[in-house]
Amino acid sequence: MNSNDDYRTVLVTGANAFYSAAIMDELVKKGVKIHGAVRSKSAVGPLEQRYGDSITVFIVPDITTPTAFDEAIKGCDAVFHVASPFRYKFSDAKAEVLDPAIQGAVSALKAASKEPKVRRVVFTSSVAACLDPVGPAGFHRPGYTYTEADWNPLTYEKASTYTVFPPVYTASKGLAERAAWDFMKAEPRHFDMVCINPCHTWGHYGQHVSSPAAMNSTNSDLSKLMDGQEKDVPRTIMPWMTDISEVAQAHINALYKPEASGRYIIANHPYDFQQVVDLMHEHFADSEWIQNVPKGTPGQKVLGDHFVLDNTRSREHLGVVYRPWKQSVIDFCTQYEQDRKRFANGNDRGV
Repeated sequence: MNSNDDYRTVLVTGANAFYSAAIMDELVKKGVKIHGAVRSKSAVGPLEQRYGDSITVFIVPDITTPTAFDEAIKGCDAVFHVASPFRYKFSDAKAEVLDPAIQGAVSALKAASKEPKVRRVVFTSSVAACLDPVGPAGFHRPGYTYTEADWNPLTYEKASTYTVFPPVYTASKGLAERAAWDFMKAEPRHFDMVCINPCHTWGHYGQHVSSPAAMNSTNSDLSKLMDGQEKDVPRTIMPWMTDISEVAQAHINALYKPEASGRYIIANHPYDFQQVVDLMHEHFADSEWIQNVPKGTPGQKVLGDHFVLDNTRSREHLGVVYRPWKQSVIDFCTQYEQDRKRFANGNDRGV
């Protein structure tokens, strides 16, 4: 459907997020103008400071509103729908996680259907939308290989009864993506959609981070180790990782490759947190913060057998190039090492 790669203006929802920063950095290099949608006014200044005239920021306090993105979409040729809640703690699964994810996805697509210039929507989902978090074999499902044909089986009714993060988050991603594909099948529209399904993501961050507590949730796995908040080697919940540069590649390629279609699992390599702390002690042995990082049992993985994520389609069809996984940890630690010094001096990182 999409044969013209001349995208002049693009809407990015959740524009102050980790993924969004990496995507927008690449868009700006291509001379694309960005309409960035954020929830609060506090996000406006850092985005304008980083991207200048390349961005126009729209405040969208409630993405569940059917007309949430109607102003932001005007004049756009494409959409990156990145915004979705990521909450470790919540009191109401429906109101705080499920509804914003599902209804936010539909709101973005409804907005796209009102702007005749839109030709493609790149939808940020998650590999969580493919996983079965409550199956009889357990979350780690040893011996099973997940592909884009797999779907999280949790229903809205079942997910709303959970009070813990893993099943509610995985359900929110699966249900939101299903709602998006259902919209694409049911509604008249002039655009197509490509879905990106990344796994646990680390690496260099470009979004505004005002304090250690404001770090994005996945990179905070590493910052907490460096800051001494983890007294023991953390439990490995999601045993696969990818780098933010690979996630950005996937999104950009999904926009500019006319043949891109369907879903793409973005997964670099399996890991265990023992391997992560071993790498930190090996590569950053002379850093002042290394004393904060637990050693565990060096060289001995804690996590047993677990599922495989098949990234074949992302490599062969979407053209994503994966690099050595350890570099992702090294990149983050190198960057955060400098920001720790700024935070310690009471300075906001800025952009």
